[in-house]
Parts: sequence; C-alpha cells; structure tokens
Amino acid sequence: MSSSPLPPDQRPIVSLADERDRVIQQLSDHFANDRLSLDEMESRMELAYKAVSVADLQRLTADLPSVGAAPAPVPVPIDEAAALSRDRERVYSVMSETKRRGAWIVPQRLDLLALMSDTTIDLTQAALPTGIIDIHVRSICAAVKIVVPPGLQVVSRLSSLMSSVHGGGEPNAKGDESWKSGTVIRLTGWALMAEVQTKVRRRELPPGKDADDG
Repeated sequence: MSSSPLPPDQRPIVSLADERDRVIQQLSDHFANDRLSLDEMESRMELAYKAVSVADLQRLTADLPSVGAAPAPVPVPIDEAAALSRDRERVYSVMSETKRRGAWIVPQRLDLLALMSDTTIDLTQAALPTGIIDIHVRSICAAVKIVVPPGLQVVSRLSSLMSSVHGGGEPNAKGDESWKSGTVIRLTGWALMAEVQTKVRRRELPPGKDADDG
C-alpha cells in the first residue's frame, strides 16, 4: 500500500538559509560538471542570494537534472583508466579549504575549480612528469596558491577580472634555455574576483614557510 503525502502541517519545515545553501551547492556541482555556463551560474547565484522564499530558490534548479538522474558511467578498460589517471585529474574546491601537498604524482593536466574556497597545490614534494604540465584554473571568489620548488619554470596564461594574479617560478640564468627540454608549469584559465598566486619554496622548508618569507 502506497503512503499518502503528508498534510502541509506535518511536512518538515525547511529554512530559507538551509535551502539557499543547498541550491548554491547544486549550482556549483552543475557548473563543475559543465552543465551550466559561467554566465548561467552567476545569474542563478545572484538570484539565489536575492530570493525571499523557499519556492523562489527551488525554481532555480527545477530545470536541472537531479543527481540520481545522471546516466550510468560507461565502463573503462583498466589500462585506459590508468592512463587517464596519470594524464589528467580534476580538483574541486567548493566553499571549503583544499590542500594537495606531500608526495603525490602530478598528472600532465590538472583541472582546478575553486569556488568561494581556499586551495593550495604544493608541488615541492611531488613527482613531476617531464614536458609541459598544464594547470587549468577556474577560480571564482576564491584564493588559489600554487607552490613550486626553485628553478621550476612557470608560464602564466591566466586571464583575470577584478582579481589578483601574480608570482611565478624562479627564472633560469640569463640565456639558459635548458628548461625547454625539462618540466614547465603552464597556468591557463581565468580568475573572477579571486586571488591566484605562485610561490617558490625550497624542498627542505616545511609546508607553510615560503622562500620569500625571509
């Protein structure tokens, strides 16, 4: 026997603040999975902060697929999955603090989404592949710090809007182009009302102590 819906006076009460947090999280997840464009997410986020009722908030995600409606993933052969994990990874940091540090294997491409968060990518103890390592940054109202060891070439191609983007790897000696055959960090993507900085720290220094701190 199917249960009948609860009468209105017995349904759980959802506060406006809780519903706003839930909707913002949903919008962030859909943006991270490329179901929403940047313009669409910004527009809906603005409406979410201006909403004065739970119904207004629920309308902002009514046309989006639910998590349970996502299609089942297609199985990937083990060898192919291993290759993908080596070549490309994603890091999502949404309204949180995220730190990737210590001994870890850096992929050839790292996609980083930081939304209203504090994110640190520390490469000083990491195993780095040769060639160009692309770190594709999408930072919105967030602080992103990328820590590199001395001598590692960093090339920034970041675009910014109302943001602070600065820093880089230590340059090689004048006229020395040996880095072209080694490892290069290439930063791409964009920052919107965010801070993205690259800092240099010697490997023997503990985390949190940067070379330019004195």
